[in-house]
Amino acid sequence: MFDEFDREVFAEGVEIFKHGDPGDCAYLIEEGVVEIFVVEHGKERRIKLMGKGELFGEVSLIDHQPRTATVRVIEKAVLVPIPRKLVDGLLEKTDPILRHLMLVILERFREKQGGAAKSESSTRLSLEDTIRRSADKGEATQKIALAHGMSRALAREEFKLYYQPICDLADGQVAGFEALIRWHHPSDGVMLPKDFLWIAEQTGFIREIGLWTLERACKDWPELKKFTNHGTPFVSVNLSATQLNDERLVENVKSIVAVHNMLPAELKLELTETAMVEQPALALQIMNKLIESCCSIALDDFGAGHSGMGYLQRYPIATLKIDATFVESILRSVQSQEIVRSTITLAHSLGMKVVAEGIETEEVRKKVLEMECDFGQGWLFGHPATLREWKLRIPLA
Repeated sequence: MFDEFDREVFAEGVEIFKHGDPGDCAYLIEEGVVEIFVVEHGKERRIKLMGKGELFGEVSLIDHQPRTATVRVIEKAVLVPIPRKLVDGLLEKTDPILRHLMLVILERFREKQGGAAKSESSTRLSLEDTIRRSADKGEATQKIALAHGMSRALAREEFKLYYQPICDLADGQVAGFEALIRWHHPSDGVMLPKDFLWIAEQTGFIREIGLWTLERACKDWPELKKFTNHGTPFVSVNLSATQLNDERLVENVKSIVAVHNMLPAELKLELTETAMVEQPALALQIMNKLIESCCSIALDDFGAGHSGMGYLQRYPIATLKIDATFVESILRSVQSQEIVRSTITLAHSLGMKVVAEGIETEEVRKKVLEMECDFGQGWLFGHPATLREWKLRIPLA
């Protein structure tokens, strides 16, 4: 397990490190015995004896503070050093909340060991260490606050759905809508999905938010549908990777659709390539069951990932949404034009409808229409708005 590290041999009486030394390495005892002691009023006080299989020096290694005790060899010792760079690399990949909680625990441990040692150690923290710990604490605090706030937000109806029109490119008429969630936070104002859904994914709360979004969109659909002018109107709702890998999803969706009498042709569930990566076989199984009973599937942000062609072949996708990055640049980039054109041709050959995202000008609309794209979405057709705002904006026929 530790073959990549050089073992170090220490003779009896050697001090591995002293109180106040930099905490740049921890040690695993492979053979021998060491003692940990502190000096109080000029006398040594042993804290602990440690032997084979035990680890020491890890506290300073993790929290970047100087040693608070001295370690001396009692019996010839063979030690496996664990350098800081290894631990820092692992901690970098750890969730900020866990890092923060671990540092809090270590700080309290030091306080328990003695205020003088803590005070001396604190003064030796480098500016880099201070910034790093502050960043960890800030991100951890933010994540804890967001996670706690989301459970409150559902109960207090702080989440709102906004609907952005998806229009038929041939005549500009509204064919459907994409449901987009916003958090009307009591202190931070209106928050976009990118500002809070990441923590919902990490905590698993995305399941509750996702089902709430679907239920609200289905509830709003009878009124929202009145603003469409298309033979097969639809509303699109986003699904996350966590939801798609949850076997309960099919029954949950079927139940919501049944309650609100949604027609399968009028509900699209949008997925990104990322959502299908973790458990592809399970994702395929769930998608097929959803299609059999209550909806169709749209692949969102096509082209932004790495394996788009494979997904078109493997999964039962009815609608392809071309990522806005390519659509926005088609008037100034030959490469983008060819990517959009070939994507539309390929999708049509597979029996899919195509939505071009990110259309902000009439010139871009005309260009993608020339390429025989079916639908367009973007600010040219309208910004996301609540159902109430749609009612105020567009008079009912």
